[in-house]
Amino acid sequence: MKTFLRKHGIDLAAGLLMTVIVLFPYLTKAFLPIEHDTFFHLSRIENLSKAIRDGSFLPAVYPYENGGYGYASPLFYSDVFLIVPALLHIAGLPLTFCYKFIVFVFTYASALTMMWLAFHITKKRSVSLLAACIYLFSNYRITDIYVRGALGECLAFAPLPLVILGMYMIMAEKDTEKWPVLTAGLSVLALCHNLTFLFGSVLCVIFFLVMVRSLNKDMFISLCKGVGCAFLLTSFYTIPMIEQLRSQKFIVGLYAASSDLGSAAMSFRQFFANKTIFGFSGHATPPESAMLVNVGLSATFLPLLYLFCKEKNRFMTAMVILGYIFLILPGTWTPWDHLTFLRVIQFPWRLSTPALLLLCVPAAYACCELFPKAVIPVFCLILSAECVWHVLPVYTRTFGMPSGMSWDEVLDGALCDPYYSAYYVRVELAGADYLPQNAPDFRGRDGSLRINGIPRPEIEMKKYSTRLLFELDEADCAVSLPITWYKGYLITRTYEGKTEILKAMPDTEAMVSFYSAGPGTYVCMYQDTGVRTAFMNVTWITAVLLILLAADRRNGGKIIARIRKNLPF
Repeated sequence: MKTFLRKHGIDLAAGLLMTVIVLFPYLTKAFLPIEHDTFFHLSRIENLSKAIRDGSFLPAVYPYENGGYGYASPLFYSDVFLIVPALLHIAGLPLTFCYKFIVFVFTYASALTMMWLAFHITKKRSVSLLAACIYLFSNYRITDIYVRGALGECLAFAPLPLVILGMYMIMAEKDTEKWPVLTAGLSVLALCHNLTFLFGSVLCVIFFLVMVRSLNKDMFISLCKGVGCAFLLTSFYTIPMIEQLRSQKFIVGLYAASSDLGSAAMSFRQFFANKTIFGFSGHATPPESAMLVNVGLSATFLPLLYLFCKEKNRFMTAMVILGYIFLILPGTWTPWDHLTFLRVIQFPWRLSTPALLLLCVPAAYACCELFPKAVIPVFCLILSAECVWHVLPVYTRTFGMPSGMSWDEVLDGALCDPYYSAYYVRVELAGADYLPQNAPDFRGRDGSLRINGIPRPEIEMKKYSTRLLFELDEADCAVSLPITWYKGYLITRTYEGKTEILKAMPDTEAMVSFYSAGPGTYVCMYQDTGVRTAFMNVTWITAVLLILLAADRRNGGKIIARIRKNLPF
């Protein structure tokens, strides 16, 4: 440990200092400002903590969300990295602290991963420190944290450098033993944010095509190992998500089909704006209301200095070219209205993420090559000062959640109407991407069971987690339950000691429904589909095998040799 700290202590301390600089409003303010998506992510932590109390660390459905009708966001938006914040919340820490904690941890991790990427490519500590400064203090990152409250994207900045590093190690350095780095990057990225994972996957394909002529068989196999193991490790989440998306139409599909990419494109002015604004995007948005969505002046201009460097390598040159392509694409000059296949990204300025990722190392490398070494700390100080200036406006925010406020108080309207501008509990579901398209107006529902479409509030129901228990006497009638339909719900009927399973299905309003089979005790419950169960096992088996292989490598192959020796065949 002492040897590790002597070797990496400066990097660890520098990364921590950078994290404190960019997050000091979170560290000094007693409440959490509520911005675009903050409520949604707070709800995820709150409901995951409830699921863990009920005994499920990887729930599929949050049964208490949306007024008790349930919402299956974990099936579409992985909550794996929210387990620790949820446990902290269960231990009694405020919800606001738990949110800030996960942002802090992953911001610190993103500083370290960018340092690792930059140092590995250039072998210069000064480059790694400057690259991390540019990465952490970027306008787009600051907007993600403080203006958008985009927790998923904030987390995704940590594994992104590992994806590029894994590709570099295998394809540029020809180190075929480093495929686990690529696996780690892709796996963590997939479990942080779906769209950013899409960008990371596209970058892998592009770099593969750029470097394909220099690939040999071993390198190709190494790439396959890295990608394949990442797929297996995350299959417990990705495959069931695809299964659910194919099971019915969701609101996110309507958004994707009707989203106007052109209206969210960036005007020329927005590429050079440099003041944090708590507003919205779009080239038609007035300057005083347009949030910052560019990568920042340093990441925009400093990589141009790479052209004057004497020593260049093919991989970093590709990073510069691709970085500027991604940087320029979000502009109004791109025919976004005709690129309907890209509507999945929602906003063109999301491409600032891969642009920033690719431009940081070339920018830092060029500065360190062309300027005296003593100038680099000055660059870092200037970037730090600019970052402080950018985050100071956070102190003007007055709409936020005090540390002592509970989530129940939020749902009771302590901050705003939970249903504001929506027919569902908006503070929990945000845009409700994963509600079925034909979901009802929940404001007009009384939460009672319905028989043949008629509310029956006199029928008492008892709910625990995803289980709903009730008694029925009716036979051969359509019963609709106050539960939003997702594939995996089933109904059981117990009568005179015998239990039978009834077919559950969605009704016309995407509520769980079934045909009653006579008097008895009925239970509706969510049970993992066969696909989810199977791929949960695939993930666990893959994880165990990878741990075993890593341990075996450290022990010189002795572990697997012993296992083989004791096999009966």
